[in-house]
Amino acid sequence: MSMFNPNSFYYPYPKDIPKGLIKALILACLLLGLAGLRKAEGFQGWLIVFENWLLMLVLFPTATAVVALPFKYRDPTFALKNAYYLGMFVALLFILAKLRYWR
Repeated sequence: MSMFNPNSFYYPYPKDIPKGLIKALILACLLLGLAGLRKAEGFQGWLIVFENWLLMLVLFPTATAVVALPFKYRDPTFALKNAYYLGMFVALLFILAKLRYWR
C-alpha cells in the first residue's frame, strides 16, 4: 500500500482544495524565499533565503496548526491540513510585507 494513497492519513492534499492550488502555493513560497538573495550576497544571502523558507514552510504553518488543535479536539472532522496550508498562505503574505519593507 502506498504512503500517498488518497485515503491515507499521510496524503498531503486536503480533499476540498485543488492539488494545483496547493502546489502553486508551495512553489510561490519557494520562489518568494529566493528574494532574500537581493538583500545580501553570498553566504549571507543564502542564510536569508533559508530563513524565509523556514518561516514560510515550517514555522508559521506549524504554529497555525498548533493553535487550531482545540478545533480538532472539539470537531473530529476538522482537517488540520487546511490549517497548515492557511498558515502557509499567511506566511506568504507576511513575507510579501517584509519584502515591501526592505524596499
